[in-house]
Amino acid sequence: MKLVVTEKQRMGQLIATALGQYRQKPIGNRIVSYEVADYVIVPLSGHVMNYVTPKALERWTHNSVDAILDDAKSLVKVIRGRGYSQALRSLAMAASEVIIATDSDEEGENIGLEVLEILRGISKPVRRLWLTTTVSSDIRESFSSLRQFNYNLARSVEARRKLDAIVGFSGTRELTLALKYRVGGGRGVLSFGRVQTSTLWLVVEREREIINFVPKSYWEITARVKNTVFVHTSSPFFDIRKAHETFGRVKDEKQFLCTKVKEEASFVQPPKPLNTSEMLKIGSSFLHISPSKVLALAEALYLSSVITYPRVDNQTYRQSFNQKANLQKLSAGNKFKDYAAELLSKNLTIPTRGRFSEDHEPITPIASILDYPKNPLAYRLYELILKHYLSIFGPPAKFLDTTVEGSINQEPFRAEGRRLLDRGFYAVYYYPPKEKLIDSFHTNTKYLVEEVSMLEKKTEPPPRHSNSSLLAEMEKEGIGTKSTRPTMIETLKERQYVRIDRNTIHPTDKGMKLISCIEGPWGNYISPKFTSRVEAEMEKVSRGEKDWEELVNSERKTFAAAIATFRQTR
Repeated sequence: MKLVVTEKQRMGQLIATALGQYRQKPIGNRIVSYEVADYVIVPLSGHVMNYVTPKALERWTHNSVDAILDDAKSLVKVIRGRGYSQALRSLAMAASEVIIATDSDEEGENIGLEVLEILRGISKPVRRLWLTTTVSSDIRESFSSLRQFNYNLARSVEARRKLDAIVGFSGTRELTLALKYRVGGGRGVLSFGRVQTSTLWLVVEREREIINFVPKSYWEITARVKNTVFVHTSSPFFDIRKAHETFGRVKDEKQFLCTKVKEEASFVQPPKPLNTSEMLKIGSSFLHISPSKVLALAEALYLSSVITYPRVDNQTYRQSFNQKANLQKLSAGNKFKDYAAELLSKNLTIPTRGRFSEDHEPITPIASILDYPKNPLAYRLYELILKHYLSIFGPPAKFLDTTVEGSINQEPFRAEGRRLLDRGFYAVYYYPPKEKLIDSFHTNTKYLVEEVSMLEKKTEPPPRHSNSSLLAEMEKEGIGTKSTRPTMIETLKERQYVRIDRNTIHPTDKGMKLISCIEGPWGNYISPKFTSRVEAEMEKVSRGEKDWEELVNSERKTFAAAIATFRQTR
């Protein structure tokens, strides 16, 4: 008998279905297994182990903070639900091998490590099932090419989980004890987290830019010729006197002399294949929901065998991926089947944009559907993913860019236009092509000036973050991972550090006060640079270049020093 452990019940059922006629069997309180051929499949419900403080440190005091930071044994790892431990150990004892079939990413590898910790002392061969789709044939094929368990990848997540527990437990206690009356009005907990607080800092910094922004006046001189608006080439004018002098020379003139017309073709290339970060941005923008909900919808589509695995950084397909066969699946039963069929009639190529860098393909639709009765919102996400996939095969969009230059009373004016000549990939893409139409002009020709205007405008502050722009900023600054970034925004909202109004993220008074109180002593620690540096160290652990416990202990000391500085300055 071979023991297969999955992360979710739905995945256990999908694997059982792929392997043959299965029998469902209870093996404890609310735990089921699936027996099929010589496999016993046991689904978990996510992580089965957590870090907690021992009872001696349950009371929130400054001494408990010191103990968490000074004692490497101050956190203990406990099993959530003893039933899993008993069931897994009992089955493993009778098994010929253990197959870890948790989700195929770093988090799934870490849950697999928890399983192996539960089975400590039971010596059985361990192999890893790595799935990119939940299609039955793909599952069976993956069973024929099981791989080695990646302990380094699992331990890099372990380092993050333990470090975040240390920082979260100690930082939250310290801030709550010291600042709850200044920040929280004496009520509730002041939550602190390495990634969470760095993300809040980004939101607060943007708010400060807006608050402290001082608008600056500038002037723009325009002239309307035919139906085209020309702009003076010195615009914007920040010197009002110079603006008035220039305007005075042209305001009553009625003749525009065209001196140059330049036309040239330009091309916009199709988008790169879709990864998680881009999917979260477009999903939250078009569906007007949080990134965490987008990821949950994608997970549902994956478990329904409609798309490939949705947690992926890669934007390059491996050469062996059969695009033609996949497009044949998509050429029936969806709104874009004709476009898919048209693509099949052509020589399909995707421009190479780097080497294949992960074990998963980019997010790809692999089934043709007309709806998704379980969740209409999930179907709308599916359509976005489908449009993106089909668009990557399309030809570049072709535009005609036109620049017209001329003068009014020897003052230079310019107008620029862009006209679409060939839609190319925009025929199916979710964003429309951007055009700016202008009239036709000829060189050395005079035209009637319909109107000359001088408008005063003011510079504007940067906009507040949206879900998609904050995700992009987190990615740029190296804060969090593809899986943790969406949940951070939700966490800030739950902690009442931000509020989200129509996809615009505002820091609350509580969030503003918290950052103001801690950025002096903890500025380096809550900055994105620090967080991204720790993420880089975890990458070294995943490559086997650094010991995970060494990383945790080093950063534990760093945060202990930050706590000491905080106490000295408050």
